[in-house]
Amino acid sequence: MTHLLKRTLLLSLGLSLVVLAGYASAQSAPDVTGTWVGSTVRGAATYTMVLQQTGNKVTGTIVGAGTDDGRVDGIVNGNTIRLWFDQKTDETPALNIKGNEISGMLSGTEITFRRVGKSS
Repeated sequence: MTHLLKRTLLLSLGLSLVVLAGYASAQSAPDVTGTWVGSTVRGAATYTMVLQQTGNKVTGTIVGAGTDDGRVDGIVNGNTIRLWFDQKTDETPALNIKGNEISGMLSGTEITFRRVGKSS
């Protein structure tokens, strides 16, 4: 391979990486603002969260969780949301966000929330 060809290939590869990195950074984190209704896998409990997101910070309320009803705060990082509850617990579950669905472990139970009233 000639020096010029190698140089051209390296330049093309470098530019491709720059373009891909710019595209990846332009992808915004999901917005979780809205009303979310969820239930445990076994259907033993139903929850409703109303969330408001500003930047990557989330505030809102959760009801249906019995003793855990009340304020919820969180942080969105990529496709995950980490939640803190008003009850002064150290629990900060990292739930997965995929479109209009949030799922993961909440209070030791697998749960899935679906956004109400917003299409994919």
